[in-house]
Amino acid sequence: MKIYINLFIMLAISLNISSDDHSDETKSFPGLVSSEVFDMSNGMVMHVERRKTCNQGAVAKHFHPAAGTLVYLLDGKSQSKSTGNWKTYSNNQYWFEKSDWVHGGDADTPEMDDGCSDLLVIRVAESGQDHTVFIE
Repeated sequence: MKIYINLFIMLAISLNISSDDHSDETKSFPGLVSSEVFDMSNGMVMHVERRKTCNQGAVAKHFHPAAGTLVYLLDGKSQSKSTGNWKTYSNNQYWFEKSDWVHGGDADTPEMDDGCSDLLVIRVAESGQDHTVFIE
């Protein structure tokens, strides 16, 4: 498994990928730098995104109907409650978010002060399906 994670990360870092369509950015997360979708066959696709933000704070409540999400912190600091408790991550650390886990919009989100992050997000989902669903 570690070999596959390293291969995904190396692939995504080596690509200079970008998305020209940011018209739906309001239903997304801030700081999208690049985005690409790779066909994995058998009706599955891999979404690879790179995001850079500073002082982001809490994100909107959402979930990912995907086979899970790997978030790799390329640089800076970020935090996640994916283990059940808030944990702060720094350079070259990563965490996994299980499928359909509702998160974001938490009242107990810790302050990050002047925290910036450069994230690589890798998510495998069914082709043609939303990989992120925001909850009102």
